Amino acid sequence: MALWIQVAAVVAAVGAAVAALAVSALDRRNSRRIADEDRRAALKHARLMFELEALLRLSQNLRRGGHSDDQISQDMGAEASALIAAIGPHRLPRLTKERVPETRDELVDIMTSEADKHWLRGSIKTHLALTSVVQEIEAEAQTAAR
Repeated sequence: MALWIQVAAVVAAVGAAVAALAVSALDRRNSRRIADEDRRAALKHARLMFELEALLRLSQNLRRGGHSDDQISQDMGAEASALIAAIGPHRLPRLTKERVPETRDELVDIMTSEADKHWLRGSIKTHLALTSVVQEIEAEAQTAAR
């Protein structure tokens, strides 16, 4: 009889261990799902906060309507174009079409045709880097969404 009690205790212990492993695996899976959802929400929130800040700056820039000094006016235009490109066509389709070259090749063509204007080359290189960062953010958001 004592042997049967010991066997039953061992079987119960093994069953409890298997059940604990199953519950642990389910808990880990659920934790990963929650963490993925949190990452997605954090990325979306960060993107929205970035867009909000950029839209506020763009709004202030465009509301000024220019400047009497040509250099300052050019700086404001460059900032506006960079902000429009950073925000992207999903929020500002019309402004993007009007003020931002559609392809990277167009930017490179402008950069090479205006080779004597070092400030323009620097601006375009910065614009290309900005576009690259925005694409990385979008790719990360797409990856997190899966």
